[in-house]
Amino acid sequence: MTNKTIKMLFLAVLIGFVSCTKSKKTEADDPLKYVDPFICTEGDNGQLYPGASYPFGMVQLSPETEGDSHVGYYYENEYIEGFSHLRIPGGGSQGKGGGLLIKPGIGTFTSKINEFREKYIKSEEEASAGYYKLVLESGIKAELTVTQRAGFHRYTFPEQKKKDRYIVVELSHSYVGMLDASLNMKNDQEITGMIKSLHNRGGGYHKMYFAIVSDVPFESFTSWKGEETGSLPVREGNNIGVWLNFPENGKSTVQLKVGLSPVSEEQAMAEAITEIKDWDFDKIRNETASAWRDKLAKMEVKGGSDEFKTLFYTHLYHSYLVPNISSSSAGTYRAAHQLDSLYYTKNTAPDFDYYSTWSLWDDFRKYSLVSLMEPGITKNIVRSLVDYYKHRKGGDSKYWPTPQIRMEFTGAVIMDAWNKGIRDFDAETAFQGMKEDYEKMGVRNLSDKLEKAYHANFALKMAQSLGKDDEIKALTDSTMSYKNLWCAGQKDNQGNVRGFFTPDGKPVPDVEEFEKYVYEGNLWHYRWFVLHDINGLAELAGGKEKLSDDLEYFFEHDFYMHLNEPDIHAPFLFDYLGKPYLTQKWARTFTTKEVVQLYHNHGFFEKPVVNRIYRADPKGYIESMDDDAGAMSSWFVMSAMGLFPSDPVEPYYLIGSPIFPELTLHLDSGNDFKIIANNVSEDNFYIQSAKLNGKEFNQPWIEYQTLMAGGILEFEMGSQPNKQWGVNSENMLPAFRNQ
Repeated sequence: MTNKTIKMLFLAVLIGFVSCTKSKKTEADDPLKYVDPFICTEGDNGQLYPGASYPFGMVQLSPETEGDSHVGYYYENEYIEGFSHLRIPGGGSQGKGGGLLIKPGIGTFTSKINEFREKYIKSEEEASAGYYKLVLESGIKAELTVTQRAGFHRYTFPEQKKKDRYIVVELSHSYVGMLDASLNMKNDQEITGMIKSLHNRGGGYHKMYFAIVSDVPFESFTSWKGEETGSLPVREGNNIGVWLNFPENGKSTVQLKVGLSPVSEEQAMAEAITEIKDWDFDKIRNETASAWRDKLAKMEVKGGSDEFKTLFYTHLYHSYLVPNISSSSAGTYRAAHQLDSLYYTKNTAPDFDYYSTWSLWDDFRKYSLVSLMEPGITKNIVRSLVDYYKHRKGGDSKYWPTPQIRMEFTGAVIMDAWNKGIRDFDAETAFQGMKEDYEKMGVRNLSDKLEKAYHANFALKMAQSLGKDDEIKALTDSTMSYKNLWCAGQKDNQGNVRGFFTPDGKPVPDVEEFEKYVYEGNLWHYRWFVLHDINGLAELAGGKEKLSDDLEYFFEHDFYMHLNEPDIHAPFLFDYLGKPYLTQKWARTFTTKEVVQLYHNHGFFEKPVVNRIYRADPKGYIESMDDDAGAMSSWFVMSAMGLFPSDPVEPYYLIGSPIFPELTLHLDSGNDFKIIANNVSEDNFYIQSAKLNGKEFNQPWIEYQTLMAGGILEFEMGSQPNKQWGVNSENMLPAFRNQ
């Protein structure tokens, strides 16, 4: 063997080793390996689903199991009714969506879901970002993936079962109630139609057009309306569907493209055939996985346990499920409340995409995460909310282009963007909308009154930015109206005089009574809901020290309720009160440790729940806790980062207790911001000292622009609190400056 040959062999081995090492590193660093869509799918815990989705995409394609689940699927159920295309992840209540149900099978015609539903083989079920697979008891393998506006189904029938193969399209399925539907059998490979479905018990609805394209012609069909059946190609009504029979000598694999559009059947067909150009299922699956990877890889975690990484990336994934793109690929859309009007995105901006599907009472804090990591999408999210303000008058107030929940804190999301410099929208329309939200907000109880003061604050902030001097004085008074509700002599149930907000500022007999004075909570939970003026709240309570003592008492006595939104900022309030070490303690406690929870959304648990709030198993959350459109998943992500927006209207984040040794934010600004927590562990969660870009950093908050500029925030962590870190009066949070 010559020296040249030896060198060539050595080089080949070296290249192979480097390639192998690089491949392993890529796999280890791939955030998708840590995404588990089954987390929060078992029982009434999270109300999430395992099916296929696209980041902020319109289609939420997932299995429907038997029973009355909130979002169509319970992990423990045995039967599959089919696969539907619309839902609001974690929406709680009765769920919103469930429309356009499709199921493959082997059998003879029936129009009844409880007759064509089928058991599935649990051990064969798989889910990952953008992909879902199961095997039915009949042997059919069903696989799902999606693009932004289209679902892609691949059904593989068993070779040995060629007779009575079918696919059923059921158009009456809805979580809340179908109002109307239409069906048009265009030919033996194409079906179009429409579903008009309730998405709230209160009467709100969405109207969605669809187009189904099959790669295999069906041999015959039976359509139905109620009990009437036959081969009519056109059906209309709220109890219709069609049964497609496939030939015995046909292909064993049948694929369906399902395009969706709030605009028209023609546009739905365009989405189906342009977003999925050919019939390469695996290509679309991989492209969707890449879209998810691009989003999630913007946060690069090094170190820490696989369990915490799984929770982190799964809940980051959950944070990006809504809102949903609702404009077409052609740049057209139907605005909220304007069913009969067609709008063009180019008239707002050349790069405008219209979004809908909102649950803003719940998840408004989430948008501080989105504006940090996705400022481009945030720009269009805010434009869409301003569009809602612009078009909500004079139309059908119940219409939305996609399933919908609620809009209360619209102004918080707009001001989160505005104060971070994301301002490419109509500020005057935004101001008028926020002012109208405040002025027309109904007041039924104490919690409404507190929330109304917060609403006034959105309009005030925008009025100040726009120099509206005539508006500022009245709005300032309105933001302070919460002070009139303070009852300084109110005792807690243990007989301690603490002061509480009460309906008229007068004493009440029981501060722990649930839902008597406030929505989904008691007076303890709303005692902290003055997000815009923590300084004023402290003054009412007798000073920072007194309020801090009360807050610690609140946690020590297990009054804190993490499974609902009104008090989820409370662990971070110690940063305002001169005791950041207690924020570190309680934020870490509710992020990773076992806790006691006394309450569900509507009262006391029969027996207190003792568990971790966040777990990497199918239950995922504690009993009856909803994810609420990313509200709770984004809380975990931000707390795990060590950054949390107590008041998202302000352009800064409170510092908690980071759980990973190293987390790098790859920002759209082109800069990286690295958060290092030396010596961090489950025991070492207290900040001992910190440096920002090599210089001493001694404040318990950090500005958005500092993060976007890039840099390194380095913490030294320990097992005992450093009660002096972050308490320098010169570095207090903005709410306490000049006091």
